[in-house]
Amino acid sequence: MGIYVTIFAVLLLSGFCNAGPATVASKKGMCWALGDPNYRTFDGHLYNFMGNCTYVMAKNCHVDGTHPAFEVDAKNVNIPNSNLTVVGMVTISVYGTTINIVHNEFGLVRVNYQLWNLPINLDNGKVILSQTGFSVVVETDFGLTVQYNWQQYLTITVPSEFAGKVCGMCGNFNSKQEDDLTIPSGAYAKDPQDMGESWRVPGVVSEANCQDTCTGQCQDCKLTVVKQLEYQIICSALSQVMNKDFKACTPLVDPAEFLQNCMFELCHGVPMKKYYCDTLQVYSDTCQRAGVPGQNWRDANQCSPPKCQEHSYYERCGSACPATCGDLTAPSTCKANCVETCTCDDGFVLSGSKCIPKAQCGCQYNGRYVAVGASFWGGDTCTERYTCSAEGKLTMEKTSCPTGQQCQVVEGIRGCNAVNYATCMVSGDPHIVTFDGELYDFQGTCTYELASVSSSQKTLENFSVILQNSGQDKRTGSVVNLVEVKVYGNTVNISKEQSGFVTVNGELSYLPMALNGTKLQLYTIGWFVVLKTDFGLKVYYDWNSVAFVEVPSTYKGSMIGLCGNYNLNPKDDMQMKDGKEAATAEELGQSWQVASTPGCVNGCTGPCPGCSASQKAQYNTNTFCGLISDPTGPFRDCHSVVDPATFLKDCLYDVCLYQGRGSMQCKTMTAYTAACQLKGAKVYPWRSDTLCDAQCPANGHYEICSAGCQKSCQNPVSSSDCGAQCMEGCICNDGFVLSGNECVPSAQCGCPFNGKYYKYGQVFYPDGLCQQECVCNGTVQCQRFSCGPHEKCEVKNGVHSCQPVGTGVCSISGDPHYNTFDNSTYDFQGTCTYTAAKSCNLNGRRLPAFSVAVENERWYAMSSNPHVSVAKLVAVEVYGSLIVLRRNQIGMVMVNGILTHIPLNLNEGKVQVYQDGNNNVILTDFGLRVTYDMIYHITITVPGNYREHTCGLCGNFNDNNADEFQLPDGKVTKDLLSFGAAWKVAVPGVVCEDGCSGDICPKCDASKKEVFEKDCQVLTDPQGPFAACHNVIDPASYYRDCVYDVCMVDGDKVVLCNSIGVYMLDCQDFGVKIPTWRIPTFCLAIDKDNSLQLTINASNDLTMSISGDVAEQVCGACGSLVTVQDTKFLTLGEKLGYALGGSAITVNIGKWRAPDFPQW
Repeated sequence: MGIYVTIFAVLLLSGFCNAGPATVASKKGMCWALGDPNYRTFDGHLYNFMGNCTYVMAKNCHVDGTHPAFEVDAKNVNIPNSNLTVVGMVTISVYGTTINIVHNEFGLVRVNYQLWNLPINLDNGKVILSQTGFSVVVETDFGLTVQYNWQQYLTITVPSEFAGKVCGMCGNFNSKQEDDLTIPSGAYAKDPQDMGESWRVPGVVSEANCQDTCTGQCQDCKLTVVKQLEYQIICSALSQVMNKDFKACTPLVDPAEFLQNCMFELCHGVPMKKYYCDTLQVYSDTCQRAGVPGQNWRDANQCSPPKCQEHSYYERCGSACPATCGDLTAPSTCKANCVETCTCDDGFVLSGSKCIPKAQCGCQYNGRYVAVGASFWGGDTCTERYTCSAEGKLTMEKTSCPTGQQCQVVEGIRGCNAVNYATCMVSGDPHIVTFDGELYDFQGTCTYELASVSSSQKTLENFSVILQNSGQDKRTGSVVNLVEVKVYGNTVNISKEQSGFVTVNGELSYLPMALNGTKLQLYTIGWFVVLKTDFGLKVYYDWNSVAFVEVPSTYKGSMIGLCGNYNLNPKDDMQMKDGKEAATAEELGQSWQVASTPGCVNGCTGPCPGCSASQKAQYNTNTFCGLISDPTGPFRDCHSVVDPATFLKDCLYDVCLYQGRGSMQCKTMTAYTAACQLKGAKVYPWRSDTLCDAQCPANGHYEICSAGCQKSCQNPVSSSDCGAQCMEGCICNDGFVLSGNECVPSAQCGCPFNGKYYKYGQVFYPDGLCQQECVCNGTVQCQRFSCGPHEKCEVKNGVHSCQPVGTGVCSISGDPHYNTFDNSTYDFQGTCTYTAAKSCNLNGRRLPAFSVAVENERWYAMSSNPHVSVAKLVAVEVYGSLIVLRRNQIGMVMVNGILTHIPLNLNEGKVQVYQDGNNNVILTDFGLRVTYDMIYHITITVPGNYREHTCGLCGNFNDNNADEFQLPDGKVTKDLLSFGAAWKVAVPGVVCEDGCSGDICPKCDASKKEVFEKDCQVLTDPQGPFAACHNVIDPASYYRDCVYDVCMVDGDKVVLCNSIGVYMLDCQDFGVKIPTWRIPTFCLAIDKDNSLQLTINASNDLTMSISGDVAEQVCGACGSLVTVQDTKFLTLGEKLGYALGGSAITVNIGKWRAPDFPQW
């Protein structure tokens, strides 16, 4: 956007294409609307007007036999985050034909409400539409010419015969500027606002809330002295460039007339760089069309050239009449001057907005071009459907609209459209509203059939929508985690974990995109991704907690799933898959479950929590949920459209569930905002820094009402395809466009290649075999390629790439015991910091470097003077970051010296730190995985392509366990102490030693060993819980380590359970499923969070209170014990070793110390 040059009758000096008028009249009138928009009438009067409705620009107000009727209207739309407006659509009515040219619908026009490619010849040349440069030109046989660049630049030219006969925003063309602001009654408008209001087109359905004024300061703009000087310098620089570089053009267009409009636009927030380049672009275009040679102004002024579509290139002076599938010979007969344009590569021609091989051109129909595979209606009754075949032949099928649909114009396109629609909503914890309006809450965390077409329905297009929920909390609640749509043979996954992207048929894809021609479209509007089909299905998901499924009335009575059957009877919406009515939401959900994930449940694991009267009062305030129903609040205009009572109830439920934590009210208010906006209701700003603050990406900003599709680096889906409604969300700042999930300058856009979009700098493998590697650096460059050793080409996270084959796992546990990548075991008790594993010998390999260091300390739990050690911290150095996990710092990680909470993403997701069960995990995008239970056990997993490229205490990963003790210089030693000491990391000021060896190391007393062997025997029991892992990981070394460590602490149960847990975790890392092995009498683990409380009274009675669900689990296995008198009830951090009964037990333990119970 930007204000552009004052353009006089320069365009009158040039024809457009060979099909234009043969002669040029002696005097023509030219009107334009540019920029915000600024207007110039036929008689040269300049004024600014910023209404955002549809206005009559020019029409014949004195129709007679020699002056045909015509009308040109312009629909203005708001520029995001600005008071300014821009021309969003041009409508031309002439010879009984309606032509609509829509903002961003590049290369296309709508004729009588059907979408067509250019060029078009109507009524044997009465109206000709063609593309010239970056504009569409419409010419009539009586001399009317309309030019629009699909952005904001509109010019209207009429011949001298219409002098004094036209009217509208362009004036009356009577050579008098003083009466140009004339309203339809013939009176003079008092100001531009009065002028615009009088020429507003009445009855436009989508413009109920448009205004003929703008809010804030429109005409006046106050600037500081510094800003005023800064803007004056920019405007003066523009004038100087034009006078110098476009000297031959200045007699035709006076640069001095820019200065007023230049200051006006910059003052109203138009970015200086964008304004500067856009102004020069239009000025250059005007000069070129007038016959002035094109100048190389872009390089000198650091203005990037336009991005061209695939199979085309930029030309500063290219043909104004390009070869198209509709007219292959246009360039050879073109008489127009050259223009700045994108020219198709040799052998390719324009087909709409794409360059395709000539052999792939489509069909002709009554002077219009039809692309291969495209269909259109033969009239306005939707009874004849034409389709262009790959052979270039048109076929016609007699048809009619299905039951529940009628032939009508919707969003500017004619077609069979549903009479009405039904919407199912899933939001919050989640709460479900069916197609028929039934409400219920369902906290299942598995995968469910949300909405699908009944198998008994054979005539409707089949589709299914699957919902996967994930647990918000360990015991209650869930939230939408993934939405899967199957339609037209495609599987589209939209995951909360991949915000801004979708996975289509297993491959990660950027938005917007179209599939099956234009039958299936995916795009974003506000925070929502929208999947839209040509038969009326729409699926919305905000990548967070809100999803909508909208189906047309043709599917009435044909739906199944959690959303109900859409038969207009809400009383039978709890129908299960077998046709019976479910008694509860849990029973309904279980019936529609289609898949399960480990640990998923079909509802609350205990009694679902409620909300007390006092809580309802507290949470029904404007700090929490009260805004929803506040009669003077931000949703006031929506209350009559979407009932707030349901959303208020849902909000109170969710906030109560989490005791006011987690900003749960934000999810419901987001859902209510979306529901209101989808119904066309206005929502006023309600987010703030303290309430549900909107977090937007760099170079983006939040808007409560973001209309249309965002501009993106790809060929954009037109705004009209996104629907007329606006939705809240983040949009890119002016001057930036969407590239994937980032806002980037257009110069940093990526590349289209083989129908897909790739980000700037992205490396990809388009053949699916990784035999060709391509990189996008503005253009796509490819070279032959093959995967490296121990790699294979496969899809991971939706992307084809070379993936490692296999993994190597090193385990460090206990005092500590090492099990290397090559499965060699040894004990090393050094108390220093050591390199456990690092990348080595990477020359010539495309493998990221990494290092994992472990710091040990004396294990005082063993004795007061221990000779053994235990891990104190693990430090991972990768991608320039140092990430440290330290013992007992639960839920925390130190990154580059700064302590922070987990989960955490670093380097744009290349490194993740999170909790998984009892472990903290550091995971990289190339497959390095480091886990630490923050007490006792560390694992380091490296991908298979690091074979022979690791070194350190974990070995060299070469499948040979005979050479594990390899020193940094590559030599191999047999001395364990020398090996360990060689990998020591020097830490200034730290005093440490490299551990014991030989007889110095403590040994297990033979008299005790037999007892401890029995305790650890569960590891090797062929009938025990770990039997399934024996063929995967030999338990022998784990058994020896367990016996040794338990012996060193004289049978401490915590050490025993931790030793056994090490084997369990390593088995699970290899995908082995381990059955429950912790029982009430052996290593029972109770979640301390809200499950167990300990209190002590003056008599040293310890009271332990446990939650009902844990008590039920324990007591169900072992009966009921209410009071236990046993001084050995808890010993040195031992977890519960007795069955519990009721809600509490009391134990007399005599003297006790807080350190005896560290885990509580």
